[in-house]
Amino acid sequence: MIEIREAREEDRESVLRILWKAFEATTNYEDYLKQEWINRWNNQEEDDYAYVAVDNGKVVANLSFFTTSEHEQVIRGAPVRFAGIWAVTTDGAYRRRGLQRELFDISFPRMHEEKVPLTILDPFNRPFYEKFSYALAEKRSRHVFTTDQIRAGKTREDITSREAKEPEDREIIQQIEKSMVRFGSRFFSNNISLDYVMKNGIMHILEDKSGPVGSVWFNFTKGPPFTYPELTVGVSRYTNDDVFPSIVELVRNYSANASKITWYADAEVPVRHYFTDIHRTESHMLGSMMMRVVDFESYCQSIKIPEEATEKVTIELTDDQCPWNNGVYTLVPDGGNLTAERSDSKSDISLNAFQLSEMIGGITPPTLLRSLQEIKCEAMTARKLEDIFPADTFVSYIRF
Repeated sequence: MIEIREAREEDRESVLRILWKAFEATTNYEDYLKQEWINRWNNQEEDDYAYVAVDNGKVVANLSFFTTSEHEQVIRGAPVRFAGIWAVTTDGAYRRRGLQRELFDISFPRMHEEKVPLTILDPFNRPFYEKFSYALAEKRSRHVFTTDQIRAGKTREDITSREAKEPEDREIIQQIEKSMVRFGSRFFSNNISLDYVMKNGIMHILEDKSGPVGSVWFNFTKGPPFTYPELTVGVSRYTNDDVFPSIVELVRNYSANASKITWYADAEVPVRHYFTDIHRTESHMLGSMMMRVVDFESYCQSIKIPEEATEKVTIELTDDQCPWNNGVYTLVPDGGNLTAERSDSKSDISLNAFQLSEMIGGITPPTLLRSLQEIKCEAMTARKLEDIFPADTFVSYIRF
């Protein structure tokens, strides 16, 4: 009989084997064991937890999550703790038995115990995670082009750049990232993420006389035989729009001997403005991260909403995997804040956990969800909900 339980230290070797098979089997196993993230698994002193399915002493499935500190990220205008799901895998011989559902079933209560109102993940398969009530919650762009396809912009002469190498540079980059909240909600890179990118690429900080104003990261990888390397660009953040042309100029300089450039950026970053011929470039909208509420009342109290939202809405929520969320709530907007009060009133709309995730995820606003028949309510109710939860880029950050 397969046992579902919290992971133990004696499970480590077995877990690492199935993670290696699932994600990095082309890597030499001994080299794989030297990777920095290995020590994160089930390190509860570092707020990382793991749950496993075990058959005759052998781990056959794993689900891990870490919890963030209170001030590491901003979601819908305010710091919100979340649990980041990672290392979700099942041994091939044990798939399609519902083991991951059982692992989620015991993980959600632990998240609730840790007072985490929200959980997010980067899916390998979107429909798979929709079964656990996760909904799409991120927009990013990927631009693919060659050196001759990007033109120079009008750069400011007072902006200089330097390579970021020191630990204290991490805080500088994080402060620059926080300025991007003007485009919508953002998760800001933690120290582990920044250490990784600084070690595995070239990170630049742009400055003017007032201090740091921008950042951008470059990483070269080997291209096809007998070609120049390929260049990946990321972490392109800036405090003001007039800084961005200087980032473009750095990209042009680094791409001089690259066979292909792939630039990942927030959807609002105007990379396409600098293409010489948009018909020869590739630009894709990426929707990757998914989210789900763990504690609805706590989530509502944590976020900021538009001050223009003033109308109350009463919802009935059904959540099979987080049953503490079940009930009727009246959403009460108050000057940019929101409370979810338990209520005996008749509900304006009934939602399950997945519909709630879709509604607050920011990709598809409530009025459109109603038109698509994803939710059922009066048009006025959908408009009130959209005033509270408008379309918003929910989260954007370096992957964990």
